[in-house]
Amino acid sequence: MLDMLMSKDAMGFIAKIEDAFKSLPHMPKGFNEFLVKIAPWLAIIGAVLSVLAVPALLGVMALVSFTLSPLTEITLVIDLVAIIADAVLLFMAFGPLKNRELKGWVLLFWSSVLGIVSTVASVIDSHGGGVVTAIIVLLIRWYFLFEMKPYYDGKGVVAAVKKVVGK
Repeated sequence: MLDMLMSKDAMGFIAKIEDAFKSLPHMPKGFNEFLVKIAPWLAIIGAVLSVLAVPALLGVMALVSFTLSPLTEITLVIDLVAIIADAVLLFMAFGPLKNRELKGWVLLFWSSVLGIVSTVASVIDSHGGGVVTAIIVLLIRWYFLFEMKPYYDGKGVVAAVKKVVGK
């Protein structure tokens, strides 16, 4: 799966989106470093919350499934699959994010894309509500992600270790 998410086509897609954010004002370096430092922990918290949401969503589906339209049931299944996939991506991102590897950042990016997929499914079911908010949240999330991206090459950890060890 990781090979597909980091394929040449996938990285080309990410690069096209990144181009749109390059001309925006940049955040202070210290703030970016802070975000990079807490990103692995935010990813693991998000993964745990996603895992906790699965039984809750299954419970809701079991309790009210007989009253829902088929489209709503399909939307809930799409949401369930998106939540599980998001949890997997966030768990997988923890180690690479901690080591400042690009693959951790890429997993965060695809996690954000999953969020919009879930929203689109909900929008189809609810006839358009929430799409503007979802797009705004996605753009803000991408802005932060692209501000953090230069820190994810794996060299940050190597430099930090060399600094501590003194070599």
